[in-house]
Formats: sequence, structure tokens, C-alpha cells
Amino acid sequence: MRQIQNVLLFRNDFSPFLVHLTRDYNDASARQNLVSILKSGKLRYGSEAMSVARYRYPYPLNDVKTKLYFKAVSFTDTPLNQIHNLLNIDNRAINLSCYGLVFLKSRCMTKGASPVFYINNTNGDKDKVVEALCNLSKSDPGIASKILPFISFFGKKLRPYNKTPQEGEMDFTWEREWRYSNFKGYFQFDKSDVFIGLCPHDRIKWFESHFDWLKFVDPRRNLAQYAERLESAKVRSGIQNSVI
Repeated sequence: MRQIQNVLLFRNDFSPFLVHLTRDYNDASARQNLVSILKSGKLRYGSEAMSVARYRYPYPLNDVKTKLYFKAVSFTDTPLNQIHNLLNIDNRAINLSCYGLVFLKSRCMTKGASPVFYINNTNGDKDKVVEALCNLSKSDPGIASKILPFISFFGKKLRPYNKTPQEGEMDFTWEREWRYSNFKGYFQFDKSDVFIGLCPHDRIKWFESHFDWLKFVDPRRNLAQYAERLESAKVRSGIQNSVI
């Protein structure tokens, strides 16, 4: 019989990483935002409330409650050689770039990152379920802050509380999203938490000259051409998993 930890070393559909991609945001380009992240050692949540549980929140909302229950930092555990499939998607409210950082999943888990909780709303019958989860904010605010930031769904759109129903359906399970919730503050990392950096090929030289502790690859290209960089990153990170 095989040991699962040995099997996972060769599963190319299972990633040992979590990827955070940057975007143009707050009058700064995706490139500038990546530079800021690398200098600060922090990932900051954005202005948008990410958790869809907010649609069924039955109480008045303010900035403090929004930050506590519905904001988070987003990652994906999409394998590295499939990251390009997250880019240039039509009709996206948030357009991700090829700039980003690849973190060791085990380190992120220790910090509190978790997969998104996808609720099946195919039949449009989960409004009350999500509302019940929101009610935890009254009965046990501490528990609510650890659950609500991770809520998402697929299927029919949730009906906003006491508002006009939303038409249509939504399914982002293909993003394989993980989140780090705001109740713990910003996601802080150090060099040992990062496996490799992501940027356009013609920007690699610049990034590696300014952040010489980290190798970079372009996720839009065949990663086999970066075999030496990836092997160097494996040695530095001490991992054995297949990475592409």
C-alpha cells in the first residue's frame, strides 16, 4: 500500500502552492502593487467585500463589520502550469495580471488561510442557510469572523436581504480559491514563505536585480523553459513535490 504523502509528490493536479495575483488597483499598476507587496512583506485586503454572505446579512452594515466579516485576501491553488487560464477572462469584475507571488501552501495554512466554502445554490434554496450563518455575528461574533469571510456559492444568485432578487447564476469554483480572512489582520510573510515570483518574461531581469533572493517566471509561458529557476526554488524551499 502507498503512503498518501508520497503519492501527492507526483500529483500534477494537486498544487503544494497558493498563488496571489496582483491587479491594477488604487491608481497603481499590477507591477507597482507587486513591488509594494515585496517591499512591505504584506498582502492587504482590497476595498471590496469578498464574501457573498454579505448579501444575506440582515443587520445594518458599517466599515468595521464589513472588514470583520466579509473582507479577505485571495489566493488560488491552481497548479502553476495552469495559472495562465485565470488571465484575460471576459466579463470579469476583477481582472488579474500575470504579476504575483507563489507561496508554500503549508505556510499559508499555518497562518490561517483556508479554501473557500462553496455552497451549492443550484436550486436557489440556500438564502436562509447563508442568512443563518450571518446570524452568528449576533450570537457569537468571534466564530462569525472565522466563517463568514470564506463563504461563496455556485448556482443561482443569492437574494440580497430585503432587496430585489438578483437574476442569473454564478460559478467560480474553477478558480480554486483560498482566502485569508481580515479578522487576523494583513497577511504577513517572510522570504521563506515564498516559492517563486511571477511577472512578464521581459521584466524578470528587473525583478531579480531588485529582489535578488527570489527567482521569477512568466506564468503565461511553458514553464519547462524555466526548469533551472524552478529547481533552484525547490532547493531553497526544501520541497520535493512536482511543481509543473
